[in-house]
Amino acid sequence: MSVKQNVKEYKRELILEAAAKLFYEKGFQKTTIDDIGSALGVTKPFIYTYFENKYAILEQLFEQAYGELHVDLMQVLNNRKGAAKDRLQQFVTLYVAKNIEYQKFSAIMLEEEKSLSARKIGDIRRKQRDFDAKLARLIEEGVSNGEFHVGDPMIASLAISGMVRWTHRWYSPQGRLSAADLTRTMSDLALNLVGCAPA
Repeated sequence: MSVKQNVKEYKRELILEAAAKLFYEKGFQKTTIDDIGSALGVTKPFIYTYFENKYAILEQLFEQAYGELHVDLMQVLNNRKGAAKDRLQQFVTLYVAKNIEYQKFSAIMLEEEKSLSARKIGDIRRKQRDFDAKLARLIEEGVSNGEFHVGDPMIASLAISGMVRWTHRWYSPQGRLSAADLTRTMSDLALNLVGCAPA
């Protein structure tokens, strides 16, 4: 990548970071391009050089945050080696850690999905269905080999995913649990949910 391309990418990232902060604090609908420009000390034409409108900014935020999260979690779910219990713990630990790491993005993803284009929503829905199905298959595997005891692996999959996805709403670094404590607690809860006592 050339120096010019590096500079352009750096400026795009600055816009995305400023927009993410404002979308998180004010909400997408209440944030304007002027607000984003003011936060960066630049004019609207500067923003429009890199993004067509604020919807394009939102979609790029989704592409980055959801894309990275999806790739990392799918690597765990696609791994077929080791006990199902260990893989489920690894999955939940990573999922919780990523929700904490990307707390602002997680909030934006849940609150502002309705503002995306139909094409982007369709893409996200397809990825979510694939994600849920693979987590359910991991739980089914645990049921088949006697590690887990749960009647409906798909419902268990959705329950675990839902439990983790809302972490951003209530987790605070200044709270009672550290990030490491929370990941351990949540992975234990996931094991309890599938009828497997934590070690």
